[in-house]
Amino acid sequence: MTKRIIVLGLALGLGAGGTALGRDSSRLVCSGFAELDYNGSQEKMAISIDFLDRRAAGGVNREYVLSSIYQRKLFQGKMVSTSDVWGGKIALSDGSRSKLFVGVFELEKGQNDAYTMSLDGKVNRDPSGHATLITAKARLPCVDLSL
Repeated sequence: MTKRIIVLGLALGLGAGGTALGRDSSRLVCSGFAELDYNGSQEKMAISIDFLDRRAAGGVNREYVLSSIYQRKLFQGKMVSTSDVWGGKIALSDGSRSKLFVGVFELEKGQNDAYTMSLDGKVNRDPSGHATLITAKARLPCVDLSL
């Protein structure tokens, strides 16, 4: 009986240890320049996006949280994904009516686990002043900060 308890304890302990070591979230920081089309002229805007992928409530789907600090304000957007694609429609806002980005993002995994985030939508160069949203596209290289 004691031998069975020891074997059961070892099996549970070793099994739980393997599970605890598994990675269930990803964090990437993607930075670069967005290409803006402002009244026919091409301009650039520096942008940095923090991407967090984690298990959504219920444990089946994934929740993506995108964050950016711009003009001393935190802009965030969340979405729940039911597919295997890292991406979708999202709006980064500061909790009020101010929006920094509205559009579509997609995260692509390249060679050697290098990631790139594509943005296609509209950005606001002055969200505190509620300025007009400007058409923007970007391909941002990412750094994987996941453990």
